[in-house]
Amino acid sequence: MDKKLSRFHVVTPRFVDEIDQQAKRVVFATRSAEMFLVDDTAWQTIESGALDTLPLSLLSSLTNAELLVPGDEDELATVLARNNAAARDDDILSLVIQPTAFCQLGCGYCGQEHLPRWLNRKHQDDFLERARAKLASKRFRHLEISWFGAEPLSGVNVMRSLTPRLKALAEQFQCGFGATITTNGLALTEELATEIVNDHAIESLTVSLDGTAEYHDARRHKKNGQATFHSIFANVVAMARREDLDVEIKIRSNVDRRNWEGVVPLLRMLANAGVQKRIKYYVAPIHSWGNDAHTLSLSPREFAVREIEWFCEMVRLGFPVGFIPSLTPVVCLAVQPHGELIDAMGTLFNCTEVSYVPAYGTPNKFAIGHVARGEIPGKRDLLGDFNARVGRGEYPCSSCRMLPVCGGACPKAWQEGYAPCPSAKYNIEERLLLSYAVSRVAEEPVAVSNPKLAGPEPAPAFDR
Repeated sequence: MDKKLSRFHVVTPRFVDEIDQQAKRVVFATRSAEMFLVDDTAWQTIESGALDTLPLSLLSSLTNAELLVPGDEDELATVLARNNAAARDDDILSLVIQPTAFCQLGCGYCGQEHLPRWLNRKHQDDFLERARAKLASKRFRHLEISWFGAEPLSGVNVMRSLTPRLKALAEQFQCGFGATITTNGLALTEELATEIVNDHAIESLTVSLDGTAEYHDARRHKKNGQATFHSIFANVVAMARREDLDVEIKIRSNVDRRNWEGVVPLLRMLANAGVQKRIKYYVAPIHSWGNDAHTLSLSPREFAVREIEWFCEMVRLGFPVGFIPSLTPVVCLAVQPHGELIDAMGTLFNCTEVSYVPAYGTPNKFAIGHVARGEIPGKRDLLGDFNARVGRGEYPCSSCRMLPVCGGACPKAWQEGYAPCPSAKYNIEERLLLSYAVSRVAEEPVAVSNPKLAGPEPAPAFDR
């Protein structure tokens, strides 16, 4: 048989299944993001290459999931070709708008410089014309707007100006419309929460709480030093309790060595407030933002160990948990040929992590143009050629088994010499076993004769 075991896979250590007392393994095919429960004997056969001796049903399942692939296939080339095609053929037009350069907070790890600037009417008009040209260039199914910061709710008047015009544009081109927002949550009153969901079509909202008050307020305080935790927490809980608001609510904790101990107490606070089933909670390590914030981070392996502990607590408290990563053929805005970000000064980027960052120079070295003058030829490729760089072996992604479900994580970080590998790279075996254990406790059917194992909901995408 001209097949081989794909190098894009993860397999757990053997364990004894409590139901039939047989040795098993959980296998994760990262090319398809599918999980399988496999007898240890069958796995040894797979590893040995004696594939002709496998039951036909198992052989078919593993082949369909691309755990078994053609023997002469260049798997890296296949994965990258799919990623490039997904970015090129994407029928969702993703546009990120920073309505203001202002933010009330003075977070110690933030690399941005905040200014009292808002996207003016002329630049709004220019941006709409760019969006119109993009929608006219090919058939898009959906226009997706992401409101980003500094602090986008400080620029709500820009949102009020642009949203009706963007909706009308989407309707003109017969495509759907939706929006997301990443906000610090300080201004998220019930009245404003109602407005952004009902009037601005916000479908998903992300707020950062870096632990309980003692941890959060030491790092995410106002610029004058005033505490923010209790106001933000109350706003998020009030929104989560609103059954009339159809919106996904994510809470992110940005963690380093100074506040990781605040994660579990925050989870318990949210559970005590009764909103754990309405919240998608996740933790992200502090990273470099044109500064040295990453020097206080936990090591990748230490973070990965802690994360499994946090997952267990989330399961105990009744939070939805995304144990298993999903396929990520389009890693981020950088590789999307039509996607872009506009900041409050009208500067265009294809990365969300670079605007307002003084460390990137004047003009910003990552800027791809200006809304009033158009794109600078070739500048988009500074980050946009990431897949080609991976293909040439410039980054370790080219030999990593997690590439299909990671996508490379962050082109900018790799270019700056930082490894942005997600935590799943370091704890995927533990995630697989935990997912299996939870499915058993929940008495979800796992058919050993048809060994595909359905995993829980994928983890949310990382937002700042």
